Amino acid sequence: MPDFVIKVKKKKEYEQFTCRIEADLLEKIRNIVAENNLPSVNDFINQCLKFSIENLTVMEESDE
Repeated sequence: MPDFVIKVKKKKEYEQFTCRIEADLLEKIRNIVAENNLPSVNDFINQCLKFSIENLTVMEESDE
């Protein structure tokens, strides 16, 4: 019988936070995760948020 080996992963600091996601958007997210064999919905959402923040452009409103 092979030995049971515990692999230590570098832990990231996470905080549980509840938010609402539209049902159809969540279904799309779950499909993307499943179709691409991604680790988890949480991981995918975190990557999407990081990408969005890094590529964010804030436009100022004009009176026109």
